[in-house]
Amino acid sequence: SIVLRLVVCHSTSHKPHCCIHPLRTTSRWRRIRMRYRTSGLLGVLGSCASVLMTNPSMKASSFALERSTRRSQCRSLVLPSQYTCSGASRFGSSSEDRSSAVAKAPTPSALLASTSSETAVDRSTLTLLEHVNLNVPSHEYILPFYFDILQCGMDPRKAANLAPDAPKKTIWANMGASQFHLPYGDVAQTIPGIIGLRFDSLDGLKKRLQEESAKDVVKGWTELSGGRGVSIRIEDNYGNVFLCSAKPKSAASQTNYQQPYIRPTELEKWGDVATTYGKSQPECRGLDFVEIRCPPNTADDIALFYDSVFDATTTVLDVDGKIAIIGFGDINENGQPEQSLLFRESPDTADEYDGHHIAMYVGDSVLDFEQAFKNAKLADIVWVNPRFSDDVMDLGGARKWKQFRFKDIVNIQTGETIMELEHELRSIEHESWPGAADA
Repeated sequence: SIVLRLVVCHSTSHKPHCCIHPLRTTSRWRRIRMRYRTSGLLGVLGSCASVLMTNPSMKASSFALERSTRRSQCRSLVLPSQYTCSGASRFGSSSEDRSSAVAKAPTPSALLASTSSETAVDRSTLTLLEHVNLNVPSHEYILPFYFDILQCGMDPRKAANLAPDAPKKTIWANMGASQFHLPYGDVAQTIPGIIGLRFDSLDGLKKRLQEESAKDVVKGWTELSGGRGVSIRIEDNYGNVFLCSAKPKSAASQTNYQQPYIRPTELEKWGDVATTYGKSQPECRGLDFVEIRCPPNTADDIALFYDSVFDATTTVLDVDGKIAIIGFGDINENGQPEQSLLFRESPDTADEYDGHHIAMYVGDSVLDFEQAFKNAKLADIVWVNPRFSDDVMDLGGARKWKQFRFKDIVNIQTGETIMELEHELRSIEHESWPGAADA
């Protein structure tokens, strides 16, 4: 058998790609090809991909896809400001302990998100962190939690599943450009970390949590102060942790797109559903970040994986333990991405992966999406979840469904699996792209 080993220039720092101009004027992947040329990741991929596609037996059983050298003046990504309020997810600690946890960082001010700048100086190839999919065993807790407590919007595309005799029970709870997908499953799924949500104000949320009826819907909640503001930490009845914070709306942001939701005035069309779940405007405005615990000594390799395969903007920080930050959307001059996928090293990762998944959009065009698929295919990570109908293993399937999946986050230098987390990667041509209505 033939072993293809791909070796690219390596840099030990996790600095994001930077643009000379504030806004992009060319295709992201075209700019990447220019940056890497023949010695970089896509240069190597471009020279080898046609050979692999025409000779399926030539499978890369060992590969080392490493990142090219970044411009030295690039700012590193910073953590979301509300994430700092949580004391880096140490919710059981006192406020004094949380403050000291953040203070252990060598330069705390450089690691905190600032809301003082909205100037986009770069853009990640990962466009939008669109939904989190969690199995739920019934509607008993999720309806009052997501629609009464969090005040998400009811997606009309799944509202028929509220009927007692509906063959499927999946509900979509919408918040700005993002969603929670909540299908039925025998066992409730939980994110091993934190889900960060953004609101215009926390006053209404706090008032609802103080009501007697909330005790049946949430396992517990607490108000956290520190960092750059106040946040509310909530644990639902299935063990999922949410960190809710007030955050100003950014100008010209893709996270300001709005998923559809039922309004209380749509009585003729939706009847009691509009009365019970209709929202004039959902209070929960979006998904700010998702934190996932990862095994010790893997944050650098996880960042390298996203950087190498998807050319995503990444940074690894050491704040009371290493955290890999994967940026989404626009990145401002302070290093703050619109959304973040965070991987925090933790010894508490023994629990078996329970099948939850995240969905994201990649690139600004069909060409961007197809290049991402080709990279994933070359890295041998494309995967089919038999639970869903999108059976995608080749470029033709990716074009048909406008998406593909992978589950293994791998060590780029050895090919070994670091951890499992199902990803659903979509093209902006996908019928569910929330920006389509604004196009």
